[in-house]
Amino acid sequence: MFRRGYYRPPDKIRGCFAGSGTLLNDPTMGPHVIKLTGKSDPRDVTVVYLGTASYDLIEKRENQTSWYSEQGCTVIALDVVLNAPKTSYMKECMEKADIVIVSGGNTYFAMRRWKHIGLDKMIKDACLGPRRVVMAGGSAGAICWFSGGHSDSNDPDSYKEAKLDPHGSDHGDIDDESDLHALASKHYEDDSVHQWDYIRANGLGFIPGLCCPHHDRIQSNGVLRATDFDQMMLRHPTEVGLCIDHNAAFLVEGNHFRVIFPEGQVGSVLSDESFSEERLGRPGVWVKEVTHGGKVVSARLCPEEGKLSDLLRMPIDIRQSKFHLAAAAKSNPEDGPLRDSYPGFSAKSFFGGKVTKEFLNFLAEMKEEEDEEEDEE
Repeated sequence: MFRRGYYRPPDKIRGCFAGSGTLLNDPTMGPHVIKLTGKSDPRDVTVVYLGTASYDLIEKRENQTSWYSEQGCTVIALDVVLNAPKTSYMKECMEKADIVIVSGGNTYFAMRRWKHIGLDKMIKDACLGPRRVVMAGGSAGAICWFSGGHSDSNDPDSYKEAKLDPHGSDHGDIDDESDLHALASKHYEDDSVHQWDYIRANGLGFIPGLCCPHHDRIQSNGVLRATDFDQMMLRHPTEVGLCIDHNAAFLVEGNHFRVIFPEGQVGSVLSDESFSEERLGRPGVWVKEVTHGGKVVSARLCPEEGKLSDLLRMPIDIRQSKFHLAAAAKSNPEDGPLRDSYPGFSAKSFFGGKVTKEFLNFLAEMKEEEDEEEDEE
């Protein structure tokens, strides 16, 4: 077995990571997330919702936060895909947050957008800083908190152009349990639509590990994620894989973890604790590691609870899937608006290689917009 560095979780780190993007909006799952805040009254809880991975679509936000609103939580949607919020406003939102819920969707797009606008560092300050804001989300919203994850960011149906097109694809939604058959077996007129590969997408790196959400599900490429993830593990042998079934969640509080799931939902765990590709058991979480000199992927059922430091390890190194990431970036560019205060803003690259009068006009327009906002306040 590969040697790995010891992992000591930051004190009081808190989070809940689900296989499905909508699972934490379930009435039996939401209370676990709110309890992590330490506040007894939901009306005192502020949720900041980051819908970047699903391009800030209102329907997605409602599907992932409606339960919290119904409990009286204040829900702030920090939309950054088509907007360029002031840096001060983004900081203000993160300072108010008790919980940050990240949507499902295209992980790699969200990570690039956050980095370009500096939101990644604000999230880190909130969740790993003194306040220890609760990290939450499912699917892409689970991957983003880990070193990386098994991502469908190369699926054309997950691209911004497709998702924001009002006349776009009617392909099934991976977060919708009723769409399982459509995702697994639907025939499309254009066979190339479902010729895509899963990729390893980087996360924020707050928790070491390679996260695989929807571990027991098949998507539009017809490939079971559990099977494909084994191949990914062989390409990234020093990372520990944390595989979360569609209807399960992995809850972390300090060095303690628990596996939780709604009663009556299907999953991959049979009564003898073996894996069911047909999802004939209950939901669960699996831990995978590469053994035997990098040739074998071993899988074991994650205990219902235990110490995080006993489960995860720091990897020796992380191999980047540069070719696949470059292809995903080209096919689904992060071309949202930028302010000159953003880390990703470059006058030369933004304006075709030279600072021109167009650039000066841009700055004047942004300054005028900020002055108007201040006058309204």
